[in-house]
Amino acid sequence: MRKSAVFHFPSSFREYVRVSKSLNRKEEQYVKERQAMVEKCLKDNGIKYKQEHVPVIAVLGSGGGERAMVGLLGSLAQMAEEKLLDSITYLCGVSGSTWCMASLYEDPKWSVNVAADKKKIVDRLSNGSFSKSDMLKWLSVAVEDENYSLTDFWAATVVYNIIKEIDRHHLSEQEARDSTNPYPIYTAIDKGLKEDNQTAPCWFEISPHEAGYSHVGAYVDTSLFGSQFENGKPKTPPKEEDMLYLQGLCGSALGDGKENITQILQWIWDWIHIPDIVRKTIIALYNWTWGTKFNFLYNITGSALCPEVEHIPAALLSDEKRDLEDAGILLNSPYVAALRSERKVDLILSFDFSSDDPFLTVKKAADYCKEAGRPFPSLVIEPGEEKNPKDFYVFKDNTKAPIVVHFPLFNTVNCGEKIEKWRKRYKTFQGPYSKEMIEDLLLVSSRNVKNNKQKILNEIQAACAR
Repeated sequence: MRKSAVFHFPSSFREYVRVSKSLNRKEEQYVKERQAMVEKCLKDNGIKYKQEHVPVIAVLGSGGGERAMVGLLGSLAQMAEEKLLDSITYLCGVSGSTWCMASLYEDPKWSVNVAADKKKIVDRLSNGSFSKSDMLKWLSVAVEDENYSLTDFWAATVVYNIIKEIDRHHLSEQEARDSTNPYPIYTAIDKGLKEDNQTAPCWFEISPHEAGYSHVGAYVDTSLFGSQFENGKPKTPPKEEDMLYLQGLCGSALGDGKENITQILQWIWDWIHIPDIVRKTIIALYNWTWGTKFNFLYNITGSALCPEVEHIPAALLSDEKRDLEDAGILLNSPYVAALRSERKVDLILSFDFSSDDPFLTVKKAADYCKEAGRPFPSLVIEPGEEKNPKDFYVFKDNTKAPIVVHFPLFNTVNCGEKIEKWRKRYKTFQGPYSKEMIEDLLLVSSRNVKNNKQKILNEIQAACAR
């Protein structure tokens, strides 16, 4: 599950820990190369743009378990069919949407092969099997790590049971890929900072190049995310977790409360009969420990050499370990990643697969921006539409905020008066969906793109005109 190698450490923490609000230079290069594909897509769709301002478009996939995984798959596949996918620079996800992202990015050319990859993923979800022996083999390795937590158990049992795959690749392996696909960003939150009501600094993002606190501006190479640090220097060889763990981490919404302890105990009783796994899982359950990772900012000193360290929350400098959990607990869509001012996003296409209030994510994004001092468009929602939404909303004004296009999954256009029936059929916490359920959900999610192609193009044109 984890890779290790002979490793030699230099003397300065600057060699490994990056404290800066700027983008990673490799991300910058990727985005620059991606620009050529975006320009071609704009030309092919007859969109006029200024050579010096090619718009940066980000697609956001919200949380929602398998509903979000299948919903994002249907949305992206339809974007490809409508010749819109290559207009995207960033693809950001939380929770269930990250399950879809991880599955797609197994293919280095997925945005070219999206129809075939969609079929492969659907076949796996519908006909794949859950192997108890493979699950126990994965857990037997995970339990040897001192940071073993309920996230490992959750990934191996529940997430694997839904996605029907143990992906042992590492995100950093995608570092050297070309710009064929949109740039992927996975998101989580720091549990301790969230509990201390530090809702802006708690956001954590993971890309193929680096992992760290997106609002604070503190990062480490993704290949080192998991290594033990002190004063900015790795004390252990690289210990990056595999993609199944990442899917478990990003989709660990259960970790916010202890209401489901009984269910986890039942899973342990039903599935696990290896004493060491049972013992460590029970300890993690008793302490309700999720997503424990070594803190790469632990005990960094010498602010005279690096004044930027002074703005980092004190807990991030004093604690050797931190606990990470599903970002959907705080804001069920990865707006924070797209709203980093350094990314200069002009247009956000937000596919919302949430189960309740279809506008809660965009409302919370507005609240975040108010707290963080970042521009966000005004929200105008007509009376009655909060319970019965349409399939397409545009929020924009004359500020420097990006244009936000919001797609509620279940809406009056696709579901008519049966929105609640659809919501009850596709719950966030339930067993794996049947093939029929998956196909119906793919159809609904794809219509949100197909029915609104021209409207999407209009907003891309509006972004170009800014």
